[in-house]
Amino acid sequence: MPPVRLLFILAAALFLLVVALYLPTLRGGFVYDSIAQVENSAYIHSSANWAEVLTLRVVAHDELDRNRPLHLASLMADAALWGKNPFGYRLTSVLLHALNAALVFAIAVIGLGACRGALPAPEPGKKKADRKKNAPAVTDRRCSLWIVVAAMFGALVFALHPLVVEAVAEPSNREDLLVLFPTLLGVLLLVRAGSWPPQRWWLLNLVLVACAFLAVTAKESGVATPFIFLAAAWLSVPGKIKKWLPGVVLGGLAVGAFLAASYVFRPVGSDVFAHAPNGLASGFWATLDLQSRIWALQIFQIFWPAHLSAHYPPQVLAGITGPIALGVLASVGVAVWALARAQRLAFLGAAIFVLALLPASNFAAQFHPVADRYLYAPLAGFGCFAAALAFVLFTRFSRGFFPVSVVAVGLLGAEYAANLHRQFVWQSPQALWTDVLVKFPQLSVAYLGLANCSYRDGHFEQARAEVAEAVVLSRGQWDEALVFRALCEWQSGHRADAVETFRATRRLSPRFGDVDQVAKTLFWAPDQLQVMREIAAAAGP
Repeated sequence: MPPVRLLFILAAALFLLVVALYLPTLRGGFVYDSIAQVENSAYIHSSANWAEVLTLRVVAHDELDRNRPLHLASLMADAALWGKNPFGYRLTSVLLHALNAALVFAIAVIGLGACRGALPAPEPGKKKADRKKNAPAVTDRRCSLWIVVAAMFGALVFALHPLVVEAVAEPSNREDLLVLFPTLLGVLLLVRAGSWPPQRWWLLNLVLVACAFLAVTAKESGVATPFIFLAAAWLSVPGKIKKWLPGVVLGGLAVGAFLAASYVFRPVGSDVFAHAPNGLASGFWATLDLQSRIWALQIFQIFWPAHLSAHYPPQVLAGITGPIALGVLASVGVAVWALARAQRLAFLGAAIFVLALLPASNFAAQFHPVADRYLYAPLAGFGCFAAALAFVLFTRFSRGFFPVSVVAVGLLGAEYAANLHRQFVWQSPQALWTDVLVKFPQLSVAYLGLANCSYRDGHFEQARAEVAEAVVLSRGQWDEALVFRALCEWQSGHRADAVETFRATRRLSPRFGDVDQVAKTLFWAPDQLQVMREIAAAAGP
């Protein structure tokens, strides 16, 4: 394994490389949920809210992401520094992503550092000519080179994958980055646990508790962090796992306590979320069947990320049947087991992938059953797995180090090309929703998104035509599309039509009878809310 100083230098170089490769995303604006959470909401811009966020009292308030105080704190810090300049928010996410990539690299290097016992060595008594027919002797220098190159490859597979762009480019999705950072930090400490002196074991346990707690306060998927720590402790120092159990167990208790508190003290009758998310299916087995098909889709996306989208309709699963999903999952399981037997880092990567993916699955109802950002943390495990695979190839085909490296560089180049395309897609709402419509032309939410873009640009007639498509595709049963159609009609001079459309919205959804209350759910800009109030006044009671 390379010296610690060299490891630090290489990790820093990787950090800078990842930042450089994500420079295009810094030119983008606010998109998707960050328009509501950063541009249109005043909460993160008020310094008076720091106390309730830092003391976790926010979990009892009816605010967006009330149960993710670390995420809120990070956005509030950006708001204090940058106001409403999207550059600063995106820069913070890029820096955090680069830190996560550096941690994946460090974990892979240390995880592969036990390679010497498994490498081919020169057999005593054999002549040099005989040895040439077999794999050449493995020196410490060659071993270190293989470790560094394999770890760098795995870290870049994670850092440059197109699926991570949604979490990196959208500040409101930073919660996934914030979950992963303390998780990887804890794993790094555990894979180095063998070098910790006994008198400092208490400190490691304390850090593990803190990391687990920070992860769950970023997002509820942090519930997986203590289990990932347990897997890392078992795989890294199996003989000393009892030494780290206090940190793992207390971290799990801290996670459970926070989740219980956020549930017990949740506000009754939320105005922010007017509707609860629907379950994936009725019954456990039906849910498992659909979720297995989603897992198969996500595996396809990891290996062939050609049709990624900011929004996925149910028909995205149309070509994936239950038997196909089962076959895909079984094949992947066999491949993982085969590599894990040869390289322990592969087992750790698989554990991170599976444990991080489970909370993002639909066994608890979610507003979006499928989203690219759900794979952000699991892809860190995939990066470790890729590093283990590269290292095994280097050791088994040591004469082919150069061609294997060339193939690896080619794969990373293709991956970054797809990543760069997603960075441009996530630079503006117009580009984002246009891309969604290219993939799914019958998606009403995409037409509403485009209508909002046109409205914000002052093109009210165009916005009216676009939102009309959203109303038609939703069969007139989507209240938000209807009320936005009323806004477009009002602003384009069709005020009688706007009044009738608003009355139809109230008949469909009585909550629009109280405009001030429903405004908390819509997260519209202040000028849009003012127009809705004018229409409501014209429509009468």
